[in-house]
Amino acid sequence: MEQLQTPRVTISDSLQKWLLEEAEPSGRYLTLVHLLGEDPNSARSRKTRETIGEKGWVAQYFSKQKEKTFWDSSTSCYVPKFSSCSWRLIVLADLGVPGNDPRVKNCIDHYFSLHNVESGGFSVREKQPPKEAKDWQFQPHVCATGNMVRTLAKLGYSSDDRVIKAAEWLVNKQLTDGGWNCAPQGRHGSFTATVQPIWGLNEMLTQQNRETWHEAVKKGDEFLLNHRVYKSEKDDSAVLFDFLKTHYPMHYMYDFLHGLRILTETGIKDDQRMNDAVRVLMAKRLPDGRWPLDGVYRGWRHPHPMHGLETVSRPEERDLVTEGWGSERSIQLEEAGKASKWITLQALLILKRIGLLSLAAP
Repeated sequence: MEQLQTPRVTISDSLQKWLLEEAEPSGRYLTLVHLLGEDPNSARSRKTRETIGEKGWVAQYFSKQKEKTFWDSSTSCYVPKFSSCSWRLIVLADLGVPGNDPRVKNCIDHYFSLHNVESGGFSVREKQPPKEAKDWQFQPHVCATGNMVRTLAKLGYSSDDRVIKAAEWLVNKQLTDGGWNCAPQGRHGSFTATVQPIWGLNEMLTQQNRETWHEAVKKGDEFLLNHRVYKSEKDDSAVLFDFLKTHYPMHYMYDFLHGLRILTETGIKDDQRMNDAVRVLMAKRLPDGRWPLDGVYRGWRHPHPMHGLETVSRPEERDLVTEGWGSERSIQLEEAGKASKWITLQALLILKRIGLLSLAAP
């Protein structure tokens, strides 16, 4: 990486063995195929892929599913946070679950029935308002739409008209600075609102090539790069100190690692404006070559919003669990405050993409 003075990282035998543990097939498969470059059709890769859903993180999620369709709420896929359907689907897609799994397909059908906006995009509210609702706004939401476009595309729905219309809606909502904002009145992009559309449109581009999607992703990348991945464009400080921590699941939030992941997944490799974020990444590496999970977003303490049905948030949803395990609504995969397979894998994949990783044969 140009002008970045940092040694190339190597993967020790013990670290590789840890990432390849059979108890966690999602992490094992991603390590084999995406990190080590093994043929996805090799016997070992196929066998690993076939066990996704039977054990490990994915099996843990499915064990909480009700009626092989939904989690926590049958009437909303968005609340309560973060244990309802949409947040689970985002993670399941990341973990490589196939979209033809009946448990996934049922949930997606359920999501479409509740949150698809016919004109394009996905709403954080349900199509049918509860009887006690006074002012029900059923309209598309930038972060929710970006997240679900990416999720649905990864799960095999990139050619679905509802997903294509949602992608086009995202393009039309991009701001002049290249970012997006979840607030309808927003005129300046925000980190949290910008990464989701980039992620979603970039995933759609892996399935079909549209110039408007390419341009939107390119402009979104420039927004993040102009902000040095996590900084204010005004005074070069971190916009939020939380951006300097590692988290998973991300939900609708943001951190430097997530920014680097999305930028490098879209093809950015040697832009100097990523250097500060890469230095943060290297500084977080533990002596044994792993990376820690700094925090997990807490989620809701109660199943209902803070101010009745007119809102979809609670103030504690962005609190961090920094040690141990949170509640069921934290939907975490790993223990906070300790070395994380998922964070380590994402860090190594980023370093691979920017040419700072040396790989031995698996």
